[in-house]
Amino acid sequence: SEEYRELKLNQRFAQYATAASFHIHACEGFDPESKGKVEAAVKYVKQDCLYGESFRSETELRAYTLDWLNEVANIRVHGTTKEQPQRHYDRSERSHMNHYHVAMASLDNTPMQTRKVDKTGLISWASNKYSVPMKWQQSRVGVSEANGQLLLLDPATGELIGQHTVSLDKGLIIKNRDHYRDKTQAVEALEAYLNERLGIDVGRAIAAQLKATMPRFYKDQLRGALDVLKHYGELPTALTAHLLEREELTASKMREYIDAWFSAEQRGRMADDEEDSPVTIDLSMYRRISHVNAQRSLS
Repeated sequence: SEEYRELKLNQRFAQYATAASFHIHACEGFDPESKGKVEAAVKYVKQDCLYGESFRSETELRAYTLDWLNEVANIRVHGTTKEQPQRHYDRSERSHMNHYHVAMASLDNTPMQTRKVDKTGLISWASNKYSVPMKWQQSRVGVSEANGQLLLLDPATGELIGQHTVSLDKGLIIKNRDHYRDKTQAVEALEAYLNERLGIDVGRAIAAQLKATMPRFYKDQLRGALDVLKHYGELPTALTAHLLEREELTASKMREYIDAWFSAEQRGRMADDEEDSPVTIDLSMYRRISHVNAQRSLS
């Protein structure tokens, strides 16, 4: 299950991912750039292969599906590639396939080069050009190739910031349109809403914790935090101080902490003198995180 891009994996899937050596992350909903190919394929199988059919057994279903793949899906002319999928696979993809037990190369063990990003947001690699996220335009990014994938990395931290499938052709410009979306404005608006809801100091501190805990999904975490907070009135100062004491904070954890706080309060387990005594909110974590981020920017 997934909430605010936070994943809860069942045991069998987690074990499979470990055995097959791949990493799991949640794609953003309704985003064709990140998973449109997968969704389109599922829709095609449902509507072309399975719609209106019934089967007496799993064996019959498997035989029917295999026949459909061999006689229909893999020999038709594909609308994008303009060739048969089976022929395209045999020529361009089969040689790059690995058995799933072959572990993917760890980013830590993959040599990293750097490339200058031009003013159009492209880098050069093996006679082709590839797009990088907008925020890295006209700066330098780390680049590494592993298992047919071009990995785009933050040169300071080694964090994965994007990737492309490496093309074997020459002279191509390969773009991910999501790289050209300006996401800064949306994040700044969400941060402003959080500051308005909690006050500037507390809002910035909470945002810093969310970013430090889940930097890759910071925007989703901001949305999640605002979604959680809309179910509550003004938070007691002692409660916000309690949230800021957490070393890690996510939107779902915030909801759990707030629910636990109010539940304890209703049961009369909150000390009277705690409510009456002044509470000083410790913003040291926010300052520390901000200092680390500033140091990274300078480097």
